[in-house]
Amino acid sequence: MKSKIYLVILMVLAINAVKAQKVDSLKLLMDVNGGNVGATTQSDDAVPVTISTYDKVSWGDGYGLANRAFIQSLRNEVLPITLFKFNAKKEADAIHITWSTSMEKNALHFEVLRSTDGKTFKGIATVGANGNSSSLQNYAYRDRKPENGTNYYQLKSVDRDGTFSTSIVVAVKFDLNKTDMIVAANSAHQTIKVSVYSPVATSATFSVADVNGRVLLKTKNLSIQKGNNVFEYPLNVPAQLLIAVLSSATEKSAFKFYY
Repeated sequence: MKSKIYLVILMVLAINAVKAQKVDSLKLLMDVNGGNVGATTQSDDAVPVTISTYDKVSWGDGYGLANRAFIQSLRNEVLPITLFKFNAKKEADAIHITWSTSMEKNALHFEVLRSTDGKTFKGIATVGANGNSSSLQNYAYRDRKPENGTNYYQLKSVDRDGTFSTSIVVAVKFDLNKTDMIVAANSAHQTIKVSVYSPVATSATFSVADVNGRVLLKTKNLSIQKGNNVFEYPLNVPAQLLIAVLSSATEKSAFKFYY
């Protein structure tokens, strides 16, 4: 009889121990992502404490050295590529995507992913990686067929053995119904190159002025075709910040650039 009582007691203690070690998904996520655990961790008696040693940190489910070692191994995982930056910017009728890596180890390639809802991504391009490098490497891709509206981009870095990691998501608004202008200055040749995207054919006035409003260049009755347009003008002025303005009967676009 006593043995049965002892057995029941042991089973109850075992069940309680299992319940006590139930995984806290939020803590586990913070641990894996390397969040500011010290600022959000509490001691076992639920009283906030200053984190000075690992003894006071709730690692994942908060139990045992094995769990701490597991989380630390996740943090120490060596990924094939260390992404330094990842940006996307609208340029005329396309979106220019740029990224840089500070380290590559047996890297194979990058996959540029795009989404219209920020959830479902599809690959639109593959760009080869340098492979092995410990210095800054710069990459770029021009999405010439973005969707009208908001385009979301993500970068997938793939290793030669199939290991991969994904970047943060960046968003760019793209309006196919709006005129857009970009000015590229070439002060060495004293010229500027003007790229214009227009949803309709129209006539416009193009001008360049300094920050004080002094007009340095002006062209009237400029014929703008539907789609992409490129114009080049001579501009002999000292190095300074300039403002280009394109005005039609229905729209006005401005672009700041340094000459």
